[in-house]
Amino acid sequence: MLSEPLCPNDCYVDDGESYRGNVSETDDGDECLYWNSHFILENGADPFNSFEDKDGLGHHNFCRNPDGDKMPWCFYRRGRRLLWDCWVLTAAHCM
Repeated sequence: MLSEPLCPNDCYVDDGESYRGNVSETDDGDECLYWNSHFILENGADPFNSFEDKDGLGHHNFCRNPDGDKMPWCFYRRGRRLLWDCWVLTAAHCM
């Protein structure tokens, strides 16, 4: 787990739709998968065709919010399971 927040670029405001920081792990310490990972595609998800807001997605594994969820997230793998989560703090925690 990250020991302390990386501020201010690694915090998000509102629902994090505009978040472009570099956090790439979950709160349990799982590393995010790259958005173009074959494992994501093999498990029925395609971030580049499934979400309306593709801004911020690319050849990286940083948390993003392409679907208007309540906060940035990323796909990660636990065994053969595809899951999603992220550990990005809100701007209020970075002040």
